Amino acid sequence: MKMRLKHYPTMLLMIVAASTLVTPASADNIGAITMTCGACHGANGIATNNDWPSLAGQKSGYLLDQLRAFKSGSRQNILMANLLDSMSEQDLQDIAAHYASLPFKVIPATTINENGRNVRAACISCHGMNGNTVNDTWPNLAGQNQGYLLQQLKNFSAGDRESVIMNVIASELNEQQMTDVAEYFEQIGSQQ
Repeated sequence: MKMRLKHYPTMLLMIVAASTLVTPASADNIGAITMTCGACHGANGIATNNDWPSLAGQKSGYLLDQLRAFKSGSRQNILMANLLDSMSEQDLQDIAAHYASLPFKVIPATTINENGRNVRAACISCHGMNGNTVNDTWPNLAGQNQGYLLQQLKNFSAGDRESVIMNVIASELNEQQMTDVAEYFEQIGSQQ
């Protein structure tokens, strides 16, 4: 994932600070390790920065796959790679289970991007009618941050993030359609 330069100083500072906080995860210290995660993803797993994903209530299988990808380097993000470098497979499983267990409540917006509703037809078969998938390895989209979703669609379209299905779907969308569908999924909230 390409980092935006405006966030680079903040991310660099978090890497340095986080490196002193990260300890192996377990049921006893999951709060301590996820405190580091909270700098970007929110103390309760709901990110306040629109460019970063909320993790609360996300599918545990999806979270675990992404943690493994960051750790192995198959998904590029220097901050995530550095934070996960010393963690075991059990640590990753514990973190994924923790965030999946947290409630994710985002209130729907009063207006919905109708163009985005139309574009989401390309998303339904995997992500569900309301942005909630039934497959544990696919992410829920309902209520997710628009900026994050838009960047991921751009990454898939450009081939900077790999997924056989998503690379094709995203490459078929123009930038306005990506913007509309990302806004739509954020606007519908987590509770339909």
